[in-house]
Amino acid sequence: MRYPVITRLTFSVVLLGLLLAARHGDTAKIVGVFPTASKSHVLGLQALLKELANRGHEVTMVSAFPLKRPPANYRDVYLPIEGAFTTIMSEFMQGGDRNMMKLLPKILNVSLEASNTSINTEAFRTLVREEQFDLAIVGYFMNSFVLGIGQLFNCPTILYFSAAGSGLTNMVGNPAEVAAVPHLLMGPRNPMTFLQRVGNTLITGIEKLMIQYIRYKTLPYYESNFPSEKGYRSFDETLQNVSLVLLNTYFTQTVPRPYLPNMVEVGGLQINAKPEPLSTDLQQFLDGAGSDGAIFISFGSNLRSSTLRQDKLDAILGMIRKLKQRVIWTWDADEMPNRPANVFIGKWLPQDSILAHPNLRLFITHGGLGSITEAMYHGIPIVGIPMFGDQDNNVAQVVKEGWGVRVSFDTLTEAGLTEAVQQVLQERKYRDHIQQLAALFKDRPMAALETAVFWVEYVIRHHGAPHLHYQGADLNVFQLALLDVYAFLVALLFIAYKLIRFLVRKLIKAIRGGAAGVDQRGTHSAKQLKKKKN
Repeated sequence: MRYPVITRLTFSVVLLGLLLAARHGDTAKIVGVFPTASKSHVLGLQALLKELANRGHEVTMVSAFPLKRPPANYRDVYLPIEGAFTTIMSEFMQGGDRNMMKLLPKILNVSLEASNTSINTEAFRTLVREEQFDLAIVGYFMNSFVLGIGQLFNCPTILYFSAAGSGLTNMVGNPAEVAAVPHLLMGPRNPMTFLQRVGNTLITGIEKLMIQYIRYKTLPYYESNFPSEKGYRSFDETLQNVSLVLLNTYFTQTVPRPYLPNMVEVGGLQINAKPEPLSTDLQQFLDGAGSDGAIFISFGSNLRSSTLRQDKLDAILGMIRKLKQRVIWTWDADEMPNRPANVFIGKWLPQDSILAHPNLRLFITHGGLGSITEAMYHGIPIVGIPMFGDQDNNVAQVVKEGWGVRVSFDTLTEAGLTEAVQQVLQERKYRDHIQQLAALFKDRPMAALETAVFWVEYVIRHHGAPHLHYQGADLNVFQLALLDVYAFLVALLFIAYKLIRFLVRKLIKAIRGGAAGVDQRGTHSAKQLKKKKN
């Protein structure tokens, strides 16, 4: 009677060993490189790499933001660039010019320099000299030359972008449906009127010029780090060899648009289905908010609240003092001058876990896409105070969808902010609308992390994804618009027209010539007949 038990036990041990061996055989060495000073942009890629590490892959993350408690198999390589955007962001908080066309050269130069510094640090060069990887995942923030690192490790590359697809990250030739998909700068306009389509066409054209400008500024950085004389591909060939683009957005957040198979939406990577525990003091603060609830204020990881212009800070503090709710504010200093009694501050607060707390009633935010996504997932209405970049359009989309209101930073006053906050708190429609959108956002065949992990492992399994390469990525603008084909067809039609016209003229001439001959013969015969009669 003991043998069946021993047999089953032996079989279980062998099966477990086989499963472990199979898992070990499927694991890979993955390097993630995100040389940006914007922590919020890095969070999604960090979440993905943590999940890959938890599944047995050996992960190395190269960034300015090491994890405090990395999981097993996860290693950080620190980049000393976290202060690169400090000056620019401080100017925003003081009410400086936020025209992105004017600021683009400045932001681009800072990003390129920070990325160049990053891949030339001794820590990163040591990785290049001493290690090999099966896959490189590169985070994009106006630094596409960094995609060349796939050649350093002789492995496929995936591009990660913390927003929706655009011309800036379209390395795979995704078709631009200008007639039906409004540009980011157009805001939430769908369907578009004729004049809006005209505007969309013009903005898209300007973006193409801007992309050429960015390429012009980026190319020297690529060529200095990946020179052709050392056997590296050209810059354009490197971009075309990207295996996959991961976009940390989801279609329910924007208007529907077509994506190629190698452009994959994974919106919500940084959101935990089961929120991480809050610190004891913060948990108690939120738990004690009671029926009035709590409000969360954060201007993201780049904008420092302590650098707010004094009149704007006074307006926000004045609004807070009138509230019955408790307030949590991401504040980058140890102390807040004249802090109201109902305010809890912290330098880096777990935004996802705070928004998930049942007592939270409202989120006052700058409107960064990551913040908007987390608020949508957790069903929290917002008051948006956009500062720069895509934030105006993100907040405009929220207003259109009916789950928040917008307050202009330039005209922000205590009375205006108080009115906006009370409007969202008191009118049920805002919470109802966001609850509906939250249900849409969560309703998908696989969770964001599951989707991203599948595609990362897909690229690893197939040693890249050249079979997903879209031929349109190799064509120039004339070929994509079929102008060369139309020109060829017009030329054929013209030649055919000329040939037919020539033949018709010949035919007509021949017919006329034959008719003239008949007439001449007929006249000659008549003359002969007349002579005979005479």
